[in-house]
Amino acid sequence: MQSIAVNGILLPIDPGVFVTSESRGTIIDSGTTLAYLPPEAYEPFISAITSMVSQSAAPFVSKSMQCYVVNTSSSSITYIFPTVVLNFAGGASLALRPLDYLFRMSYLESNEVWCNGFQKHELGITILGDLVLKDRIIVYDLAHQRIGWVDYDCSTSVYVSVTSGKDEFTNAGQLSVNCSPCNAFHYMPVWILMTGFLFL
Repeated sequence: MQSIAVNGILLPIDPGVFVTSESRGTIIDSGTTLAYLPPEAYEPFISAITSMVSQSAAPFVSKSMQCYVVNTSSSSITYIFPTVVLNFAGGASLALRPLDYLFRMSYLESNEVWCNGFQKHELGITILGDLVLKDRIIVYDLAHQRIGWVDYDCSTSVYVSVTSGKDEFTNAGQLSVNCSPCNAFHYMPVWILMTGFLFL
């Protein structure tokens, strides 16, 4: 990862925070539930979102999570919270709608409590977990040392063709390698993932 934009505004985060090194890097891990940012990225990220929603949501911290009390009877969270874009090497970007980085924690009288699924990672590693990967098809292209994704409604079915030449179905759907969403894959170098795993 190289940078983060909130509502189209690039956050003032030193790019060195995301550079892969012996103690830093980005891990894409569908086995991790939430997402984690180094403190130098987490603070401006949370601050930007909180300042943009201050008219519609009351912020508070619960168990080290940034949460918001929202009266959703007046507006949906998709209109209250901004879009977040994670930018990667090679021009790839991952756009996160509010439901891609927030989760509903509870109800409070006539309001809802939504919490940001990004947490602070004190060791300086960025981890993108299932929260931001859901409703995407992820491709691990080891031959070309890259990772790719495309938005996809995962509640629908996926058509899969395996190397045996025989067609297989997952939930009896119809997504083939020639589908138009698949041509919109966003790729980033996979070495970030491979290097990041060395530090766990």
